[in-house]
This record gives sequence, structure tokens and C-alpha cells, in this order.
Amino acid sequence: MSPKIRISGMGLSCALGRGVAACAEALEQGRVNTVEVELKGLSEPVKMPYYRIPDGADLFDPSRFETLILEAAAEALKGAGLKQAELAALPVFVGSSAFTISLSEHAMAASLAKGGQALALPHVGFQQIAELSRRLGVGGAAYAFNTACTSAANALMTASRMLRLGRHAHALVLGVELANLTTLAGFSGLQLIASELKPFDLKRGGIVLGEGIGAILLSAASEGAGGFSIAGACSNSDTHSVTTANPDGSSIAALEAELLRSSGVEASEILALKSHGTASPMNDTGEAAGMRRVFNPLPPLLALKPYIGHTLGACGANELVLLCAALERGFLPAVPGFETLDPLLGVTPLLKKMPSRPGLSMLNFFGFGGNNAALLLRQEP
Repeated sequence: MSPKIRISGMGLSCALGRGVAACAEALEQGRVNTVEVELKGLSEPVKMPYYRIPDGADLFDPSRFETLILEAAAEALKGAGLKQAELAALPVFVGSSAFTISLSEHAMAASLAKGGQALALPHVGFQQIAELSRRLGVGGAAYAFNTACTSAANALMTASRMLRLGRHAHALVLGVELANLTTLAGFSGLQLIASELKPFDLKRGGIVLGEGIGAILLSAASEGAGGFSIAGACSNSDTHSVTTANPDGSSIAALEAELLRSSGVEASEILALKSHGTASPMNDTGEAAGMRRVFNPLPPLLALKPYIGHTLGACGANELVLLCAALERGFLPAVPGFETLDPLLGVTPLLKKMPSRPGLSMLNFFGFGGNNAALLLRQEP
């Protein structure tokens, strides 16, 4: 019998706070915290709203990288009761869009300031996973995922499958996205940044970026274990465009339908649907069309990015942890920012916080390059 993939520990730092409990409390209160970021040293000044982790440090301080990742990972490991031998064999799965780019930017600037030659982005890669693992006291294999905004979701999916196959008994999954000039200037140059994040709204104008670190400890468990578990996972590739899924919703519908089929679940069993909900015109169009192909009627439709921003490659971990935290407290969060129905989309997200109940939730994640991913989360009483 295939083991259940239980979530046995969680950690989170995002714009709502540091630590799962702080983030859950802020979410329940409906807080939306953004700051204005000004990018200097460009040919034109750039200002944009941003969802930052409230750690009190300078946003681009390179020391935040290790401090915040270790903090979230330690929170996920705390209380899990792993023995020394289990920690020594614990693998780490990291999903991120940028990972060490902030460290590279700092190194390049320091070299230029000394009058030396600077190699552009010298540390871009996932080499730091080994050092982070050492600091955490874990010694298993390391896996890196860089599939744009589905990075952490794919890390979770792969870790779950390895646990089901018996390759590992436990796995630590990290979604990492921290502020860096390359990402902020790049999205500004693409003219994708809006002043407010309004998923599925008629007047939606684009995304608002954010940073966050989500940590999830997965464990292969017997069928009798309670709490939260990963009940299914699926991905596919859409070749319609480099940047967006097919606006007719066909690839998203195929993803969700395959996830339900492969998990042995009916659409009517889904109690909540966590959308990718970027608030970009094309993404919301394709996602709404896809969801309506699969669900009739739609379950309560959630969007978490208005609370924490679009955390890019980390959103799969950040939003899964945040949803678990809400469900654990017995509520589904309302979607702030929605005002006017878009008749072309025909969907309305949840406008008021409502009680939740144990069962199945689906989570959508889509990324540049055409990669789509979806997860099934099960909460047992």
C-alpha cells in the first residue's frame, strides 16, 4: 500500500510576519502589508509596491539570505522529533526563481566599488544548498528546481513521489524568494507591475511582487495518520506562449482533470480551490476558463497573493503553508481587492472569510515557460 505523505512540520516568513503562527493570525485579520521600494542606479528611477518580510533589515542586505532561510527551515524541523540518523539522511528540495542572485549582486557591487573587475552574477546557482544543509545539521541529498513560478510546487511534487516510492522516509522542501534588483527591475521593464493586486477583477492591472520563504517537512506515514497530507500532484507543459498559459483554459483544465483522475477524486469533493491568481490580464483569463471547464459550480475560490505578493518560485511552498495555517484555524480567507466582476471571466473569488471543514483542497501554480502544476491537499479531522 502506498504511504500517505504527511506534512509533519512547517515554517514560513512572508509579508504577513515571521513564523507560521504570526502569518496565520495576520491572515485571519485580513492584513495587507506593502511597502514602496525605489530602485536606484538605473537609467530611470523606478518605484513599486512590494510585499517584504518584516525583519527590520535593509531589503537588499545579503545577510538576510542565510538568516531567513535557516529560521524558516528550523521552524519546520522543530517538534518533528527526527532522530539524529533521520536528520543525517534528510534530503533537501529547494524551489526558487532567483535563489542566490541577491548574493551575486552584492559581490559584483563590492568588486566594482574596489575598482576591480566584476563577473556578472558570479553566484547564480544552487551551490548554497550544501552550506544551508550543513548549518541545519542535515546530510541527505540536495535537489534544486528552477521552473519559474512552479519551482517550489514541483519540488513538493517530486519529494512526495520519492517518499511514495520509498526513496526517502522524510524530506525538507524549501521555497525561497528574496528581494533582488535583477528580478524587480526585470518585471518593471516588462511593465507587469500594478499598484494593487486584484485577482480576477475587471480592473486588474498586473502583479505585485513579494518575498517569502516556506519550509515543509514531509514524512511517509501510515494510512492512519491525521493532520495534513499531499493527496496528489500533477504537472504539464503548455506550448501556447513563453509567458502565459493558453487563454482558452485548455491546458489548465487538462492539468486539473488529470490531477483529479490520478488521485481518484471527483470535482465535487474539492472544498476549496486556491488559484494561482496573479491578477495579470492573461493569466487570470486562462485560469478562469480552465477552472470553469472542470468545476461546475466552482468551489470557494481563494487567492493568497493579495496577502503576500507574488513570491514567484517560492509561491508553491509559501501558499501551501499559508493555506494549511488557515485551515488549521478553521477558516477560508477572503480575497481582498476584488470589486468588479469581469463578465469574460465569469468567476468571483471568496469575498468574505468563511468557516472551513476538513477535506480536500486544490492548489494551482503556473509559470513562465509553460509549466503548470497543481497539488491536492487533504485535511483530516
